[in-house]
Amino acid sequence: MSITRRDLVKNGLSIAALGLVAPSFLVKSAYAVSGGGRHRESGAGLLTGGQGDALKKNILVVVQLSGGNDGLGTVVPYTDPTYFSSRPTIAPKPDEILKLTGSVGLHPAMKGFKGLYDNGHMAIMQGVGYPNPNRSHFRSMEIWQTARPDVKEPTGWLGRYLDDDDDDEENTLRAINIGNFVPRTLWTETTLVPSITNVESYQFRTDGRFLGDPSAQIDTIHHLCEHAEHGPAEEYVSAAAIDAFASSDLLKTAVGRYQTSVQYGNNPFAEGLKLIAQVIAADLGTRIFYISLGGFDTHSTQAARHGELLTMLDEGVSTFYNDLEKMGKADQVAMMSFSEFGRRVHENGSAGTDHGTSLPMFLIGGNIKGGIYGNNPDLTTLDQGDLRMQTDFRSVYASVIRHWLGADPSKVLDGSFSDIQFTLAKTG
Repeated sequence: MSITRRDLVKNGLSIAALGLVAPSFLVKSAYAVSGGGRHRESGAGLLTGGQGDALKKNILVVVQLSGGNDGLGTVVPYTDPTYFSSRPTIAPKPDEILKLTGSVGLHPAMKGFKGLYDNGHMAIMQGVGYPNPNRSHFRSMEIWQTARPDVKEPTGWLGRYLDDDDDDEENTLRAINIGNFVPRTLWTETTLVPSITNVESYQFRTDGRFLGDPSAQIDTIHHLCEHAEHGPAEEYVSAAAIDAFASSDLLKTAVGRYQTSVQYGNNPFAEGLKLIAQVIAADLGTRIFYISLGGFDTHSTQAARHGELLTMLDEGVSTFYNDLEKMGKADQVAMMSFSEFGRRVHENGSAGTDHGTSLPMFLIGGNIKGGIYGNNPDLTTLDQGDLRMQTDFRSVYASVIRHWLGADPSKVLDGSFSDIQFTLAKTG
């Protein structure tokens, strides 16, 4: 009996029995999938005519800044006196701010981002948020990851994109998360997404007696699935595990050929970006990458900690972009950053900032039309002490889906949102 990814979800496969025979990513992804969700029927897919054909090789790298990044301390309105009076101890020194325009600049730690902006490869979307903002880390991150502020949505926005894009369904490496657990952004109903920290960790797990014998490992899968009592879903599990075993070998072989003169930093974020560069260089057809940098919940002593985090972000991203340029891939890759919310305008009594609302987003790439999109934040007309939203984040997502991934955003976002033309050439 033939079984599909969709049948796996519909039949409610028990996940507990998979731990010994499935690759680690399969278990983690399957837990996410088994959490429930509506069944999405397969249709013609999201790619639309020539536009999708022209863009289907584009790659998106999403950078999640966990904890609530201080947008005002990142993209600084340095000519606004209210900014400095609101932040007497944590504001960067005016003469150290990296000026982008006559009124806005970057935190002093972001020299690499300044270079990207000066070369026209970075777009800054000002004042991005959503209506009726939520200041809970968990709920607000969930909203950004699912793109559904109005309901509890089990799938992520990129997960829905992957589910509905059948163009390359047989590729087991269509999307990769760098980290230990699949983020909700990549939770799907039908597509298994690997979550890895290094190439060695992305491997088949089975009886320890057969670690050096691929044939015996595969025989073990077949044997256990044939004797399982969970029904025809095991056929799919067996096939998925074997695919993962093959793709892990492919990944190891491909990235082993990666050569670069670029020196990445010695921290998990930089190492994760290097891994992404390895996979991109290998041309394995992976179009979606996801990586996180945490620690942005700066309620106290913000100045030093925020500077350290922005240094890590800046050095990692600028090194990664340099690597892409050297391999001739910079025009094919777009990076997008987001955080669950920004911080309040006024610093608190602990030399930090509390949970806020809207904040800037960055889009970086060789084919990105650089510049400032939107107005500088108004620090005097606040909403209960917080910045007012200028742009709904779903407009940014919709524009990325349409102009970069070549798909119909309405099918992913369950609605229509205004368009932002951030690419160098009109694509649709």
